[in-house]
Formats: sequence, C-alpha cells, structure tokens
Amino acid sequence: MSYKRKLVPLMATAALALTTLAGCGGDKNSAAGSTAAPEGSTPSGEASKPASIKAMTILFGNPPEMTNNKALEDLEKRGNVDLNVTFVPSEAYTDKLSVAVSAGDSYDLLLMDGGKDDKFNNLVKMGAFHDLTPYLAKTKNISQIDEVVWNGAKIDGKSYGIPRPRGLYGGGEANILIRKDWLDKYNLPVPKTMDELTNALAVFKEKDPAGGGKTIPFTIYGSDGVNSPGPFSGVLPIQYAFGIPNVWKLEGDNVVRDFQTPEYKAFLEWLRDSWSKGLIDKDAPVLKNQGQARSKFLAGTAGAFVGNVSDIVETNVEKLKQTDPKAEIAIVDVLEGANGQKGASVLSGYYGLWAVPSSVPEDKVQQIVDFLDFTASEENVAFSKAGVTGIHSSDFKNGVAVQTEEQKKQYELDKPNNFILENRADPYVYANSKEPDILALQKATLDTISKIGVENPFLSYNSQYASKNPDSYKKMSAVMTKYVLGEGAWEDVQKEIDTWTKGPGEQITKELLDQYKAEHSTK
Repeated sequence: MSYKRKLVPLMATAALALTTLAGCGGDKNSAAGSTAAPEGSTPSGEASKPASIKAMTILFGNPPEMTNNKALEDLEKRGNVDLNVTFVPSEAYTDKLSVAVSAGDSYDLLLMDGGKDDKFNNLVKMGAFHDLTPYLAKTKNISQIDEVVWNGAKIDGKSYGIPRPRGLYGGGEANILIRKDWLDKYNLPVPKTMDELTNALAVFKEKDPAGGGKTIPFTIYGSDGVNSPGPFSGVLPIQYAFGIPNVWKLEGDNVVRDFQTPEYKAFLEWLRDSWSKGLIDKDAPVLKNQGQARSKFLAGTAGAFVGNVSDIVETNVEKLKQTDPKAEIAIVDVLEGANGQKGASVLSGYYGLWAVPSSVPEDKVQQIVDFLDFTASEENVAFSKAGVTGIHSSDFKNGVAVQTEEQKKQYELDKPNNFILENRADPYVYANSKEPDILALQKATLDTISKIGVENPFLSYNSQYASKNPDSYKKMSAVMTKYVLGEGAWEDVQKEIDTWTKGPGEQITKELLDQYKAEHSTK
C-alpha cells in the first residue's frame, strides 16, 4: 500500500517523530501565512514559482489526514514548494524503493533507509544519484550535522546522500528500563552494577510482583543471526558491563570481533545462569524485535527491558498505569561490570539518506537541497512540535506545545511533525517528553551516556562477502542459544567461533580492514 500526494513521512519511530524538536524552546511556531522560504529559492524582489518536489519515504504508523491539512498547507507556503510524496509503509518499503530506483525518473527525492549500505554503495558506483557535495555549501541547517555523521555517510569523500540526523548516543539499546515501584516495594536501589541488577531480577522472580506467577524479571528477544550472532538481542548495556567491544575492536592491525573475546564467554555464562534461574523471559528465543519486548514491559508483566530515554515518555507511563496504577519507570543510565566496565554504543548518528536520482535536472537539485535545509530550520522545530498556532496549539514554551484537548486531536490528525522531511540536528533528539521533569531526566541521561561511548571502528564500512552470505552467523547463533538454554556445551560454541575465524571471518575482516586503512591513510 502506498499513499500518494499530500502525504508526508513519519520518523523511524513514534518517539523519534516527537523528538526532532526536543531541546529547542522559546521559538514561536509558525502561523499559516508566514512568508519564510528556503534559502536561495526566492529571487530578490519577487516571489518565485513553487518548486515541485516528488519524494518517496518510509511510513511507520498511520499517515496524517489527507484532506484540508492545514499543517501541510502551511509548510508548502512557507517553503515555497508543491509537495508530492509517496508514503510507503515500512513493511513494503524495500520492494517499493527497488522499483523506484529501477524506474530511474519517478522521483526527485528518495529516502535510502539502509543508509550507506552495499545497495547504496553499488547504486552510487552505477551513477544512480547526484553528488550533492557542491549543493551543500550554502545550507545553514543541514551543514550543522556533526562532521562524524557526514564522514560516515560519504563515499570516496563525496556526499551522495543527506543524512537524516539522529543522536550519536542514546538510540536503540542504550539503557535498561526497570519498574521503579517494584524496586521500591522490596527496598532495592535502581541498579548501577551487574550485581545489583542480577539481584533485583532474582527478587522479582521470587516475589512475583505481577502476581499469579506472571512476573517476567527481564524480557529480551532473539537474534536473527544475520548481521551478528548471539542468542539474544536487547542486552547491549550488559555486554558493555562485561567489557565486550562494540562489534569490532582494532588493536593496531589486529582485528577482534566481539564474540572472539573472553569477555563474550563470560557474558554468555551470565545469560546461561540467569536463564537457569528463570530471570530471563522464556519467550525470548521466539521474540523477534525490541517492540515485542517493550510490549511485555508496558503490559505490566516484565520488570525490565532494554530501550532508551524515549521509552520513559509520559504516554508509555500512562499505558503501564492502565495495568497497574502504581507503576513507575526508572532508567539505568550507566551499568557497571565487576571491573568498572561500562558503555553505550556510538551510533552512526542518522537514519536514512536523502538521495536525488541522477535523472533530476541539475538546476533543480539546489531547490531540493534548499527545501530539505528549510525543513531542518529552527522555525520548523517549533512547527514540528506545535503545528500551526491557533489550529494545533495555543503557544510553544520551553520546547513544549501548549494545547487544548481539541488542538491535541487536530495535531494527531494532521501530524505536522510528519511533514518535516529533514529534521534538525539535535543531540537531544531522543528526549521526547512534554513533561518538563521527564524531559530534564531524558537530557541528563543522554549527557551521561555521551561520556561512555564505545566506538565501532568499522561502523561506516561494509563487507560484500557478509552481504552476499547473510547466513554467516546463523549456525553460531544456534549453538550459542543452545548453550545459554543449557542444551549445549561451550566446546560447540568455540568450534563455531573457530570455524568462522578461519573461514568467513577472514574474508570479512580483510574487507573491512582494507576500507579502514584506505580511508585513514589519506588523513
């Protein structure tokens, strides 16, 4: 299913959609009839014809109202554009994007949701997209994206895609969320160490605060074994507490994969012990994603899961309170291991790349880049969160929209935030609460974990061998799962690690190291 004309893209998650504006307070949101326009798009002294932009992007959740949408009208007028957007549900996006790229001349703007993956690399080498590097020079807002993010998205030193900025820290699996009311009930602190976490999970198991034997101390989910091995996902803070690297570790020319370390074995042993004691969700092997683990937590049966600061937003708290009115959520900002190890992933800092097909006339490329730059402006930070004054909100104070119940309903229908194709770079992008106290906690947590970032030296590189052999890790994942579940021996796991190291791992490692050396030899 696709939605065409007058539709706009949603963000990667509902949380991200809300958070593009977080931390930017004090600006009045726009009002219909304002005259701001993208930089360079309006000739001095006269109004230019609106730029017609046909774009395709990914859709998560429901689309905005299509008829008489005042938010879209406002953005088009202020941006001096005529938008024609195909909005494709996430589950169909890969296929639709392939068709759009193959057609060549269907769109002016495409969101490459996989970022700088092999598909994007190959398309660039085939000449499918414009080199946007020279068009970025005049941008005021896009150019504020962190240099680390730009460098990670470049190919041969050129920008063929504009990153949709996210946080370098704090997204995905950054923090453990835990039931604070359960901790308080049993006089337990918010865990700061692995010992405290393990003890809290054991108490949850013993005391059964959910009642009727329904308590799940810790819910995680199965690994697909495609990009990485391992029995479970949703465990990153624990892995860092064991001192495991962020996928890869580089020591001179010696490249080490996470599961090749002795720390990874210790981590698996902790999982095995926790599983045997009933501390881990028995459904974990069949759960497929973070959303399913989150659902168990919000349903009131799970005591902890791994998410990020956006999960303590008030809407989640309200949902949890529907099951248990006394429910409270605490966030573990830092979890330390026995020797003080801790960490949070340093991320790519973006979700998706905006690419302009080479079939688009060169004189139109700058208009498209200018419009993306406009959507990333301060005034659209306010617009995204508060919409049009008088329609979607009454005011915008300290980064929070002042809304009547009727305005809230209209905002949810029109979804002004969905019209922002390119959000503004913001280190607090995941701080999405409308409650000042929660917002402050979210920002403080992001500040804290920004100090314990663990880098993956190969984050921006791709292994073609791994892409062509997506099952490289599946057998290893299977034996690791058996080991954790008490159905296999460590020798079986070590055998698979050795097989990978001498086989696929040798080629994958070489490809990644070659790219790393090529890039760093020029610096």
